[in-house]
Amino acid sequence: MRVKTLVVGEGCLQGYAFAVALLWAVLLLILAPVSKGEPAAQPGVDDDSKGAPYVAGELLVAYEPGTSEEAEETVVRRLGARTLADLPGEVRLLSFPAIRREVSEAARERALARELSDLGHKARVVAADYNYLREPVFMPDDPRLANQWGFIRTRFGGAWNDAKGGGAKVAIVDSGVYVKHPDIGKIIAQSDFVEGDAVADDDNGHGTHVTGIAGALTDNGKGVAGACFECGLLIAKVMGVTGFTTDSRIVQGIDWSVNHGADVVNLSLSGSADSSVLKTAVNRAYDRGAVVVAAAGNEGTNVPQYPAAYSKVIAVSATNANGGLARFSSRGDWVDLAAPGTDILSTNKSGGYDRLSGTSMSAPFVSGLAGLLASQGMSPDSIRQRMQATAKDLGPVGEDPRYGYGRIDADNAVN
Repeated sequence: MRVKTLVVGEGCLQGYAFAVALLWAVLLLILAPVSKGEPAAQPGVDDDSKGAPYVAGELLVAYEPGTSEEAEETVVRRLGARTLADLPGEVRLLSFPAIRREVSEAARERALARELSDLGHKARVVAADYNYLREPVFMPDDPRLANQWGFIRTRFGGAWNDAKGGGAKVAIVDSGVYVKHPDIGKIIAQSDFVEGDAVADDDNGHGTHVTGIAGALTDNGKGVAGACFECGLLIAKVMGVTGFTTDSRIVQGIDWSVNHGADVVNLSLSGSADSSVLKTAVNRAYDRGAVVVAAAGNEGTNVPQYPAAYSKVIAVSATNANGGLARFSSRGDWVDLAAPGTDILSTNKSGGYDRLSGTSMSAPFVSGLAGLLASQGMSPDSIRQRMQATAKDLGPVGEDPRYGYGRIDADNAVN
């Protein structure tokens, strides 16, 4: 049986800036305000009810324009607080010494929550909130990242603050890869099931493009970024120059990938035939600890495509830059997640870059995110549940046939 691959497109890009800082460096700046009547002690960090970190024992309050100093002092005195700093726009930084001295974090959090609630009802107060901590977003210096809309829309930038994929292995079962591409690295093993040798050279181009989305070298001052750029890449070549393959090769590629320790297996290929042998192969990979991700197909219908439609595979449909379902994307109640799939810029087999469209491009976004989660020690079941629970719901409320649980949100998933 032959299985058709999923491709189309072309493109180009431009620059992006690099800016990385450490969270603790930010804390040292934030946690040492100029004192107005209180020693500049270093308070700790507590969390709000949703888990967002803020400076313990501090609140920000914005007063109505023209509020007198006497009126402000009355509010502060009644709260048992002190004003630490005057900020632009009638905003003041308040400290609550008694709360700051409280040893119990839970007690501090409850007490400050009560003060925040009371403060919001005071006369002349227009806004009040915690003094939240913000950490710098990891911004790789890859010059073409700026136009990689897929990574921007799925918020990989925020995810990269917390996980880059080190220690995880992602297998690309496809047409191989151009190993000399200057923007592809971390290839830890490869095998060619078309020509029967140990060099998975790409004479089609599809595999190189998919590999770049999942794991292009990142923050290296070249080209594009990859979703799981510190993941080790396992390259199993199962397609030749024509872009077609067989179930026998796919089964070999999956099994080889798992034998080499794949945490994630990406299958950017599909066909309408339901093979019990192929199903057994993906089930075996799942049972051995691998997350199996597959392209939903480019048929533009609700006809199930395989291996995506198997229950132990994460089926990925394609979205466009406007957040809608790509016109070519297959859909159905077997679709689990959605990811960008139109005009996706990535690496090509000539050593450069181009744009392709298809659910083939969507799948490695999900595989890359699965790799980030695997690097955090999550199990296959937990990875799937996490990606589904944190996805952005794009269609009708809840799971639906077009987007499944929604378009992946890497930042929400990893944090």
